[in-house]
Amino acid sequence: MSRADRLVSGPARAEGTPLPDPVALFSAVNLLSDPIHGYIELTKRLARGRAAALGFAPEPAAEDDVLDTPWVQRLRRISQLQTSRWVFPTAEHSRFTHGLGVMHEAGLWGRRLYPSLREDALRAAPGERVPSEGLVVETLRIAGLLHDVGHGPFAHYFDEHVLHDFPAPADARRPGGKRLSHEDLSQLIIERELGDVIRGLRRAPGEEIGRAAFARDESIDPRWISFLVSKPRLVDPDMPLWVRRLQPLLSGVFTVDNLDYVRRDAYITGVSAGPVDVERLRRYCFIGPSGLTLYEPGLGALEMFLTARLFMYQQVYFHRAVRAIDLDLHEVFGPSVRALVGEGSPADALSAYADLDEYALLHQAALWSRGEMVSLDPRPGDGTVTPEVGALWRSILLRRPRWRAEMEVRAEYEPDAYPADLVATLGTAVPGEVVIDLAIVDARPEDATETDALLSVAGRDDRPAEPVSRALARLPAWALVGRRYVRRPEAEPG
Repeated sequence: MSRADRLVSGPARAEGTPLPDPVALFSAVNLLSDPIHGYIELTKRLARGRAAALGFAPEPAAEDDVLDTPWVQRLRRISQLQTSRWVFPTAEHSRFTHGLGVMHEAGLWGRRLYPSLREDALRAAPGERVPSEGLVVETLRIAGLLHDVGHGPFAHYFDEHVLHDFPAPADARRPGGKRLSHEDLSQLIIERELGDVIRGLRRAPGEEIGRAAFARDESIDPRWISFLVSKPRLVDPDMPLWVRRLQPLLSGVFTVDNLDYVRRDAYITGVSAGPVDVERLRRYCFIGPSGLTLYEPGLGALEMFLTARLFMYQQVYFHRAVRAIDLDLHEVFGPSVRALVGEGSPADALSAYADLDEYALLHQAALWSRGEMVSLDPRPGDGTVTPEVGALWRSILLRRPRWRAEMEVRAEYEPDAYPADLVATLGTAVPGEVVIDLAIVDARPEDATETDALLSVAGRDDRPAEPVSRALARLPAWALVGRRYVRRPEAEPG
């Protein structure tokens, strides 16, 4: 196959052919207003005649069809900030709005990286067909939209306290023993539940038809989306090289996911996390022989972003009252979920999992908190919990945690320098009376070898640049907030 034969794009406009009617183009997209990104475009499915008039191929589905599936709409009922919304009053945004933001951010990265991605494919994968720009952009956008589609109530809390009890589906591309996570459920939902609508997509947003439309025989393979959203990252040489090149954008040193949530969560909570120059970071990235590559002048923007991310963990996600509420939630979460959906793995009952969201859980919790639907002998799936669980839900819903932070320590450290002596000053746990809570975040990626494999750095003036792991060494590998919580007297207000 010649180089010319492999240069694929959407349908080109013949010279002298009039441009599509601008008014008609408005029927191809919706504009969604967003406080972080401004306007977010969403493709609308066109009737066959209208599609032909605009120069697009017939399309079985568009992005609004994906958005209107029960699985994506369910994300409206999964909070973005879990228990943080009971501490930061304005933090009422959802995984749905975050997903739209990630979709938009992913599309911007797809447009920016496509020229270098195309050249890399021509150079490094001579046996593979080069994808159109529309296919690349839309693949990234759908991965961004669906990256959280498997989340359960209270999101990451559900992973830690429910899903982790079950094994992940077997996958030859990773070692055995992995525990179930929302990413695993996302993969199952994408391939089993949303595969048909994903395969029906035929274009990305855009007025330039040659850049927006897929080539005539192109479609998105749902397995590409599943591969991109997987965590930990899958190694799959059977995936097209261009798909593998995009993987760090969903699971790398920075991601389209955290590029949205750091800015969105800061804005919605009213917390000043400092400047985040995403545009500079995007402008200085390209696909090189080693994959995703950052031109050296963009390192400052990356460091700035990771610093803002660390700040959000320390000030919002690890807030003392948030962690206190989490301690109570830890005790009720397992029994409450089992009361609603039984003891089986959600991976084996996706239809039942589709009905499990925070609205369903909190509605039932309100009943339990009033002493309704309680039992001294609750059975999985019967909708009842013990009176003790109901009483604890009352404390949670009224924001009256039973725990008070008595002492706090903070530390930043390297992998071989865990601050054990400092943590020891918090004392020891006493069941039912004292809890030692350690909240830890990776301020920068710990594994230097993996970090440098995920993101290369190109030096100025053809000079070699230091590896990104060394360039980010000014940031700590880990940051810890440790607290000693004591049980409040029953009569003490929250």
